[in-house]
Amino acid sequence: MIKDLDFIEKKVLDFVKKESLIYEGDSILISISGGSDSFALSEILFSLSSVLNLRLSLLYIDHHVRKNTGEEKRIIKEYSEMRNLPFDILDISPKSFSEKDLRDERYKILEEFSERKHIDKIALGHTLNDHIETIIMNFLRGYGLDGLSGISPKREKFIRPLLVLTKEEILEYCKRKNLPYIDDFTNFLPLTLRNTVRFQLIPFLEEAIEQFPTSIITQAKVFAIEEDFLEKTTLEYKEKIVKSTDKVIEIDFKKWEETPKAIRIRLLKKLLKEMGQDITSEVSILTNARIMKKKEKSGKIIEIGDLDIYKSGEKILIYKKRGRLDYEIYLPIPGKIRLPTGEEIEANIIENKKGSFNIKDIWQVFFDYDRINIKELKIRTWREGDRIKLFGLGGKSKKLQDLFVDKKIPHWKRLEIPLVFWENELLWVVGLARSDIASITEETKKILHLKARKEV
Repeated sequence: MIKDLDFIEKKVLDFVKKESLIYEGDSILISISGGSDSFALSEILFSLSSVLNLRLSLLYIDHHVRKNTGEEKRIIKEYSEMRNLPFDILDISPKSFSEKDLRDERYKILEEFSERKHIDKIALGHTLNDHIETIIMNFLRGYGLDGLSGISPKREKFIRPLLVLTKEEILEYCKRKNLPYIDDFTNFLPLTLRNTVRFQLIPFLEEAIEQFPTSIITQAKVFAIEEDFLEKTTLEYKEKIVKSTDKVIEIDFKKWEETPKAIRIRLLKKLLKEMGQDITSEVSILTNARIMKKKEKSGKIIEIGDLDIYKSGEKILIYKKRGRLDYEIYLPIPGKIRLPTGEEIEANIIENKKGSFNIKDIWQVFFDYDRINIKELKIRTWREGDRIKLFGLGGKSKKLQDLFVDKKIPHWKRLEIPLVFWENELLWVVGLARSDIASITEETKKILHLKARKEV
């Protein structure tokens, strides 16, 4: 019952209701470590479970970054048994030991676990102190308005019910409830920016600025409201000027130039993040300035991490770099094969019935098989120096590089287009152009029919 709750528990209950973090009947996965924040979070939600009819479970993720985590696991197990809460431990081997990579990996694991267990929410133990520290750190790192709004109480499945509590309130609550905890000793060493901010910068600001930290908390609330408005506006512009696939992002250059600069910066940052490149707003601004040069000709503008950004006519294209897709496969005649890029190419021999052929359909082509007279064709990817005797040019050859430029084929796509060869002669640039070689005449008796289908 509410009247039986501790005053700290009532404070959290008011907060979760105000922020719509938890609904009655929710199932909640608590990300628990051996620290005071985690145990306070678990105990507070356990107390609220009788009021909100919550179903709780605990998950401990061991990155094996620290030694001697056995004691943490022991006291968590004892607590889970005392409260009759399901408790799981996941052991993982991190690919990187940076603070950001470990956090991202931990969040991913929490999401995957909650999906498997059909759990509604994931509760994290961030406090008001964490919120203030994060705002200061984001300001120092130049993370823009989004960073200055600090830690959000909720984001997708993740909720942070303790953002309303200070670390002092947490410690007093743990003492009052006689909760066991083991705070990581590295949290007290000046090894990270967060610890430096926590133990050196914040004490200085508290002494130097009378309104601190109330001023920064109030300011963060205003920033969060403005951030929400700008985020919605950015999404509206995205709908108007951006087309996305799993391989490339295409931006209408003219509409991009008409977009307010503040939105362009935010939109570019969002698009790059969607492509797996998370950058600060400072880098976004610099990149944006480079991209928006009106005199910039078609071609590569800039590369950011593993992304390339091109200008092609009236489009800006952002795509991921790939390792060179290099293959050489043989197509039997007759027969069909599926290529690594997903196309299926089929070869058949048909009789020449003196009919007309649709030579405008670049996804199927016809050749004089009497002149080709071979059992198989070679299919491979583009290489520098490849040439084709284009249909209609009277036997003159053209560099494939020039053909790609003429057809405005972006560089990333050139590496995926299959090329069909008869011995050393290029017969067909699939989906783009055919050769003048072995054209059908009135004397042709047998026709080689090639057709391609792209896997959907």
